[in-house]
Amino acid sequence: MSESLTSLCSVLIREYFGDIVQKVGYFIMKQVSACPLFAIIRGTSLPPEKVKSSLCVLIQHHLCTFEQDERGLVEYDVRPQNVLTLLHYERYAYCARILYGDPSDLLVEEILNHGRLTMSDTVQRVAERLQDIKEATDVDFSVSSIGDRFVRLVEGHFLVRCPYPRPSDETRAPLLSIPEREMYLVPQIRDWSFITVGGPSTDEPSTKRQKTEHPDCGIYWKVNHNRFKQYFRDDAIISACSNQLDEKASEILKTMLELSEQKEHPRSTTSFPVPHYEILQKTKMKSQELDAYLAVLSEGDASFVSKADDRGGGMFVVNILKVLQRLVEAMVSSVIQDRFGSKCARIFRILLAKKALEPKQIEELAMLHPKDSKEYIYRMFEENFILSHDVPKGSDFSHGHTFYLLRIDLIQVCRMLLERCYQALYNLLTCSELQQQENRRLLEKKERIDAIVASLKQSGAEEEQIREVQNILTPPEEAVITKVTEVTQKIDSSQIQISEMLLTLSIWLDYCSLK
Repeated sequence: MSESLTSLCSVLIREYFGDIVQKVGYFIMKQVSACPLFAIIRGTSLPPEKVKSSLCVLIQHHLCTFEQDERGLVEYDVRPQNVLTLLHYERYAYCARILYGDPSDLLVEEILNHGRLTMSDTVQRVAERLQDIKEATDVDFSVSSIGDRFVRLVEGHFLVRCPYPRPSDETRAPLLSIPEREMYLVPQIRDWSFITVGGPSTDEPSTKRQKTEHPDCGIYWKVNHNRFKQYFRDDAIISACSNQLDEKASEILKTMLELSEQKEHPRSTTSFPVPHYEILQKTKMKSQELDAYLAVLSEGDASFVSKADDRGGGMFVVNILKVLQRLVEAMVSSVIQDRFGSKCARIFRILLAKKALEPKQIEELAMLHPKDSKEYIYRMFEENFILSHDVPKGSDFSHGHTFYLLRIDLIQVCRMLLERCYQALYNLLTCSELQQQENRRLLEKKERIDAIVASLKQSGAEEEQIREVQNILTPPEEAVITKVTEVTQKIDSSQIQISEMLLTLSIWLDYCSLK
């Protein structure tokens, strides 16, 4: 694990769970292998109770795994890839809202906030939140409709049941497992009358209500990160098709991915074959128009679609790996253009197309002056975007009898860009924390004033009274707040863009590791 990745994960854990949990997580991530409890206590110099509670938090949110070794000791390990999912929590909730409407985002948000919850507990928490904002939004959701949204999220595999320990397990560390047939098996709850919103029973602790009243006690659910990652992958492919062709072509591609999303293997390089008549029925297009679009999608370098079989008018698949590779190549080319200029990006694209070339061949194909071409090649070679490969003419490696071919190792370049994404995200998060700390008192003052103004407007106060409260902030203070807000928005926007790039690169590298 690199130092930049460890630092980024450490900042994310601190932002979501606090300093103590961050200290425990950072210590475990720095170790070469999993650590037993006594080693963590000794290494962090924290009280055993705080270490245990921190490990409980990390395990609750699926950031830490545990297993028993041969000596009988329980060892703990924090996986950085699980920690990086914290970057996409807001996007998960937004995705659920886009697909299934309100209040699906609140269901996903509650489960993300607690790590794992039962279906009944999640529905009750969301119902209570909606009850609190009912007067402001004038929208009322019944408990049964919230439960239906939960069921739809499970049917779409966006929520998955948590593994549970074996009943006959006698080891110190329970082995968690779940049969595949139970992963998306939703408890049948037809009567939601046991959930009361706003009544006296809501004052009781949720754990007590769950044990005494909820019929699905012990059946916990968590967010299926792999399913969300698959959706983001498909969305990137559809956006690429829309940018290169048009909206109708992207709709056909979206239909094919939707028809095969729950049938394909998670690591398959192509989607599950979809019959022609199913695409025709779902898109409601004419047969000739659909055939024309499928022909266009199958042609060119991108080749979004391929014909897998001729039966039943044809079986078509989406070339997931090929499109992802094109996306990665475009990302890398964009990075090079921003860093070195358009001429270096032209050389990079030529090398991607031709695989390996001599410097003189690059000069001719790129139509550059030899001096400029050598300078651009050296700049990219110095940053490890281009590699050199020596090919001898004979048995010796003398300088005069050797070809020097330049090539690109795209996997190595992607790993290098991933490290830079980790460092950039770490810098953004650190800068955001610094902005909040330096202007904390002023921002808290602004929040208090806004709360007072909101309560005055709700009570029907006069405009002059509201204006007097707003004028508590002096013009210099308002200028500082405006500047901090603008900087924070830029940081958030940059963080979203880098997170999307990081996700695309990591997905493509996962596919490449299976070759």
